[in-house]
Amino acid sequence: MCDSCDPGLHFLAKALTEDLDLSEIDAPSEPQVSSEEPLQTTIFFNGPIITMEHDGFSPVEAMAIQGSTILAVGTVPHVQSEAGTGAFMHDLKGRCILPGFVEPHLHLILSALAERFLGNFSPPRLGNDGIGRLEEAKKLVETISGDPEHRGNPDLWVAGYGYDPSRVENHPDLVRDYLDAWSPNNPH
Repeated sequence: MCDSCDPGLHFLAKALTEDLDLSEIDAPSEPQVSSEEPLQTTIFFNGPIITMEHDGFSPVEAMAIQGSTILAVGTVPHVQSEAGTGAFMHDLKGRCILPGFVEPHLHLILSALAERFLGNFSPPRLGNDGIGRLEEAKKLVETISGDPEHRGNPDLWVAGYGYDPSRVENHPDLVRDYLDAWSPNNPH
């Protein structure tokens, strides 16, 4: 992980991946294309196709590609006219196409895992209530430990990430005494 990554995320990444067998995963390679054969044109439709046009997520009805080049995006009739005759029509059946994500050091993957399995104790940010007071941290710990999956099961941990005492009112550390009082039946 990069130098600016949270050491806790580094520990989590190691813990989550140490037993994975990655030996069968091959590195991606460029497709071999013969210059003699024309590239197949494919039109994707009938599912959300998310572009990053206009500095944000901009869904379109259809997208045409040829090889690794996007030929057109927009309405189905527009994309069909740009792609020309003979394009293969690929029905997405409601599935979604997203822009490519370049993730060189696991932030995206860890963020997804963190949202599912860990409590977010991060400080307030735009669009996020966050933890700005110790009482809010207490409420989150109680919510997690009160979840039916955790309640009464001392083998399930209450785990979280992002707590920053410098951004919490009066700057209290989130110490074991608090956690034991808020969630006496689960380890922390």
